Amino acid sequence: MYRLSVRQGSGACCGEQRQQKQRDWGDTSLRSHWICLLILMLLACSSSLFAQETETHSTLAVVQAGVQQSEDAPFVPADYAFLPGDFVYFTFQLAGFATQSFNRNEGHKISLKYELTPEDSTGVPLAEPISDSIQDELSSQDKNWMPKRRASFLLPSYVAAGEYRIHLVAKDVFGKSEISKDFPFRIGGVQIQHADGVNVQHFEFLRRESDREALQIPAYSPGDTVFARFDMAGFKLATGNSYNLDYGISVIQPNGKSFLDAPRAAELKASSFYPAQCPARLKSRLRRTAPRESTC
Repeated sequence: MYRLSVRQGSGACCGEQRQQKQRDWGDTSLRSHWICLLILMLLACSSSLFAQETETHSTLAVVQAGVQQSEDAPFVPADYAFLPGDFVYFTFQLAGFATQSFNRNEGHKISLKYELTPEDSTGVPLAEPISDSIQDELSSQDKNWMPKRRASFLLPSYVAAGEYRIHLVAKDVFGKSEISKDFPFRIGGVQIQHADGVNVQHFEFLRRESDREALQIPAYSPGDTVFARFDMAGFKLATGNSYNLDYGISVIQPNGKSFLDAPRAAELKASSFYPAQCPARLKSRLRRTAPRESTC
């Protein structure tokens, strides 16, 4: 015969174990909840701290800037005149830019962009613009450091005298600010008058082809070679500032008769970055039997 024996103590023990497991589970769940909350708080604090470190005030400015005759030379005075075909040099520094901190605020980054363009008084570029970016990392000892940049431009060989400028645009990427400034300079040489159609300006006789100074009295002897130079302006330009010109010359005797007639003496065909005037030269040898006076 068998007996069924139920022990009350064992049942109580199992119940206590179940309660203990429930309490442990509750403690674990509570700890997990607090851990997640703590992580979220840390992430929020770090994000706020990062935002405070990266946002700095920008007062972007161009300093120590000017036009020079050669690299690192003193800035040219206001009355200095460059000549066509010269190089123009330019130097500038940027200050007041914003920085982005990193490595627990021990280092700082800068991000700047700039573009330089030599222009005439109407804003037409004389040469291709120069653009670049400045990406650098600074330490705490570099708080007064300012980036310095240099540039040079080759002026067109055939450009009229007048007032010109270097146009500078600088951007602060971190500070979300921009500044533009003009730096004037002068080009000497020949003044070209505006014309609605093709015309000849500054016609000059020369003794020799390489002479800079024109003859005050254009007098030649029979057998001499006549040299002359002049500028052509007011002509139409095609794509790429290209042009195609031809010209002729006539020499008239005092009696009105033609001494020399060349309807197509020369053809000029070229293109240039800047739409400039077109210089031309004339060369003709007088016959030994040339009249004493004639008109070109």
